[in-house]
Amino acid sequence: MKDYFEIDNFLTDDDYGVIENNTTKIESFIDPNGVFKGTESAKQQWFDQSTELGTLIKSKLDQIELLRDICIDGMQVADMLKPYDVHGDYLVQKNQTPISDPKVHDPMYTIIIPLVEGEYHTVVFDQQAEYNNFSDYKEKNLELAEHVSDNDWQKYCGHCHAVDQKYLTIKKVLHWHKGTLMAFNRRCFHASANFVKPKRALVLWSSKLN
Repeated sequence: MKDYFEIDNFLTDDDYGVIENNTTKIESFIDPNGVFKGTESAKQQWFDQSTELGTLIKSKLDQIELLRDICIDGMQVADMLKPYDVHGDYLVQKNQTPISDPKVHDPMYTIIIPLVEGEYHTVVFDQQAEYNNFSDYKEKNLELAEHVSDNDWQKYCGHCHAVDQKYLTIKKVLHWHKGTLMAFNRRCFHASANFVKPKRALVLWSSKLN
């Protein structure tokens, strides 16, 4: 398993039509404990493999060697209104309720497929854990002598808690390109780089198929 990888032009022009025709319910995501706690951070359309969109995406994933032997823990079309701060995706949750069980299927990749162009980025850090909350990580680990530089922190993570900088080093900054598949290890802490204009993407969470 790789810590991250990218596949250009994963989506075709016809695929965008299927995405736009997705009619699953739109739900508000209220940030439960991040820097924007209590505010609407995203609008989410969860869908599963029984839908036309779910069938399409799974069939395309099956054509990728690194993603053939996976199961999907969750899929959504996400309209992101505010940037997420540092967190992990080890446990997939919907409305704060777990919908994946790492004891049954070993978490593999978070997959992001941008549906827009723009100066958007996802920052993947070297630090990993088998839980989601970065506050737990800070309680169990010491600050680093060499951490994310002030320049990079302000450029990408200025919206995050300032103290988090001292515990993190950057593994990869993933640059958003419409239709490109970006995947990274669900154990890796990560954050949305700061942005002003809302962004839209397909987001999936995969686990190893036993």
